[in-house]
Amino acid sequence: AGNSSAIFRFLTPRHCPQKRCRRGRSADDVTVVVGGDAISASPRCGMAPGSPSRGGTGDMAEVAAGVGRFKSNYAVERKIEPFYKGGKVQLDQTGQHLFCVCGTRVNILDVASGAMLRSLEQEDQEDITAFDLSPDDKVLVTASRALLLAQWAWQEGSVTRLWKAIHTAPVATMAFDPTSTLLATGGCDGAVRVWDVVRYYGTHHFRGSPGVVHLVAFHPDPARLLLFSSAADTSVRVWSLQERSCLAVLTAHYSAVTSLTFSADGHTMLSSGRDKICVVWDLRSLQATRTVPVFESVEAAVLLPEEPAPELGVKSAGLHFLTAGDQGTLRVWEVASGRCVHAQQRLPGPGRELTHCTLARAAGLLLSVTADHNLLLYDARSLQLQKQFAGYSEEVLDVRFLGPEDSHVVVASNSPCLKVFDLQTSACQILHGHTDIILALDVFRKGRLFASCAKDQSIRLWRMNKAGEVACVAQGSGHTHSVGTICCSRLKETFLVTGSQDCTVKFWPLPEALLSKGTGPEGGPVLLQAQATQRCHDKDINSVAVAPNDKLLATGSQDRTAKLWALPQCQLLGVFSGHRRGLWCVQFSPMDQVLATASADGTVKLWALQDFSCLKGHDASVLKVAFVSRGTQLLSSGSDGLLKLWTIKNNECVRTLDAHEDKVWGLHCSRLDDRALTGASDSCVVLWKDVTEVEQAEEQAKKEEQVVKQQELDNLLHEKRYLRALGLAISLDRPHTVLTVIQAIRRDPESCEKLETTVLRLRRDQKEALLRFCVTWNTNSRHCHEAQAVLGVLLRHEAPDELLAYDGVRASLEGLLPYTERHFQRLSRMLQAATFLDFLWHNMKLPTLPAATTAPAAL
Repeated sequence: AGNSSAIFRFLTPRHCPQKRCRRGRSADDVTVVVGGDAISASPRCGMAPGSPSRGGTGDMAEVAAGVGRFKSNYAVERKIEPFYKGGKVQLDQTGQHLFCVCGTRVNILDVASGAMLRSLEQEDQEDITAFDLSPDDKVLVTASRALLLAQWAWQEGSVTRLWKAIHTAPVATMAFDPTSTLLATGGCDGAVRVWDVVRYYGTHHFRGSPGVVHLVAFHPDPARLLLFSSAADTSVRVWSLQERSCLAVLTAHYSAVTSLTFSADGHTMLSSGRDKICVVWDLRSLQATRTVPVFESVEAAVLLPEEPAPELGVKSAGLHFLTAGDQGTLRVWEVASGRCVHAQQRLPGPGRELTHCTLARAAGLLLSVTADHNLLLYDARSLQLQKQFAGYSEEVLDVRFLGPEDSHVVVASNSPCLKVFDLQTSACQILHGHTDIILALDVFRKGRLFASCAKDQSIRLWRMNKAGEVACVAQGSGHTHSVGTICCSRLKETFLVTGSQDCTVKFWPLPEALLSKGTGPEGGPVLLQAQATQRCHDKDINSVAVAPNDKLLATGSQDRTAKLWALPQCQLLGVFSGHRRGLWCVQFSPMDQVLATASADGTVKLWALQDFSCLKGHDASVLKVAFVSRGTQLLSSGSDGLLKLWTIKNNECVRTLDAHEDKVWGLHCSRLDDRALTGASDSCVVLWKDVTEVEQAEEQAKKEEQVVKQQELDNLLHEKRYLRALGLAISLDRPHTVLTVIQAIRRDPESCEKLETTVLRLRRDQKEALLRFCVTWNTNSRHCHEAQAVLGVLLRHEAPDELLAYDGVRASLEGLLPYTERHFQRLSRMLQAATFLDFLWHNMKLPTLPAATTAPAAL
């Protein structure tokens, strides 16, 4: 095959006539020249240059012969959805539960497993603007944009009280007092209100704050009854609940105050702001005692316990606090000297800014939130990372299974970070390395080594160890524009191929150092060097695919063409031009010499197939395509959010799966071909399970059960056990079978009595089903007598109130009345005709028959 060439005919829809060129050959044909000789081979052979001799489409036909291997349906096994889209986050006192806002809901997560325990939504279904959990962890209060406050028994998921906030604008913040009895709310109308959540009434209404009140906090000593608030004027107001007035206005900040935190003894308060300073206040004199410049816009500050913590640089007594801000690192400061005594290492890439930080003192946990909605849980004494949660992935661009048994999932979203999820424990790892949005992923055959490419013009190689931990082991750069697609070698872990917006493809061999069992050489990632570079297309390269034998490369571009190349020198073998718009995906069949291309023109085309058919089914762009069922079926995803399953042999769309609300960019199938993974622009990752065998087993069991019940029904009718026969027929939910039983009862000599006895002894749900069946029978003049007989029994022996209480009785009566009236009119006409016939019979005058003539006596 290496010394010959083959003609690849580009498949077009059958209703589209092919244009003919001057040489008489189809304009959609291309001759592939290998070794200098152009040899026209039959397209039916399906052989590709450089591929092993495998019998061509004969293998395809052999595989297709096993119809039982075809898939018929997928079901959603699991869905990784966003649970946090910005706003407040809070831990309970034990550190076991995490509360966060996601649109109209407050989601509650189990910190240990990462699983969502409960999702709370108010009746008005409006966005949640604020929430707070009481210090005793018993009461949760939420505020919605509809100006309603809801008090929840969150462990049961029920609302215990719902009341109007009385604010004239949405509530922006709220906080409980230390006793869990008072709740303060700050509104966008500049008002601060205090509520008694035990006795259910409003206690205070404070006005005077200009603009939005975005921060409220109670003094930790409940005996002092002090409330602190901050609004748009950058000052902190101190309100006395006893005197119902403002005691003081604390002014030291020049920008918005972002947090207020108190010392354990209640004598000191720390305020942070976006003016890059933190101010320490003496609450006995209500004066500022120290201003600490922190050189970053601080979104949250936390006072640390006054105890030594050498790992945080806290070696002496005195106040220390921790800040989180736009530098993206947690830093520890000493109040007395104003020095930074500890700082985390800053990671590269955008979206690392910290927006929230909270301390669960009893649990010893510190929670921080990044600007790209990642939640990071640390040990409060050492700042060692304990847990990571990906709250919102924005637009998912690619997904892949990881691990030898597909135990993990890696997700590339509209972010420079990768997210790796453990499918069993829901644990999440967030991988940093790229400095711009990651565009594509691919995984090697064994499942532990995978690659990523990004807009930062670089590629990275990652390895997962046996413990499930992922680290970067290699990186490379060389493209001049964004690297939009990447593909790994199929047979062994030997090379990578990348395609870029610079219209070039690069071939990257893997160094021997990466083939060791370790996670990578010491001293950082290995540097990858491109062995070959080839300009392949005139526009962006959207997809590259390596053949199963690692000898061929296919590329798909925005220039509406696909091309075939020989590896590793990247020599051009053929150009395929048949699509009307740009190509989004190219894919080789795992079993046969077949190439699939997916395009923005809404078609999936198969090259070198036996029947040259074109699959067309999406109403929008086809973004991804993957072979399943040993190459006999296709999965395709589109910009309409749909996933379609196709059978290649007959071009039939077997199933359309709908679980996404936006473009499905990512599609990957597991090694065992029993699961599929999709990721879309709706920020959801869906794990699909092949349920073909389960459905076939259920269908077979259902058929066997039907046969057994049918035999039992025949036996009961033969034994004239009508009650059990009728109940069994109703359970089968087959009106014709029930009709057969009713007809058998009516053929009995004592039909009236037995019909009444049988019908009246049925359960109510059986009578309701029987009434529905009567509606069906009554539409046919041949079966209306049985329907009227059953209806007569029910009307004679059931009270009207009981009949009206039947489920669906009104719809049944509406269906019975017109046909019953029609039957009555037909019978009336028949009775009139019979009466007229009887009248004619009785009034007919038959002539008297003449007496027999007697012969003359002479004769």
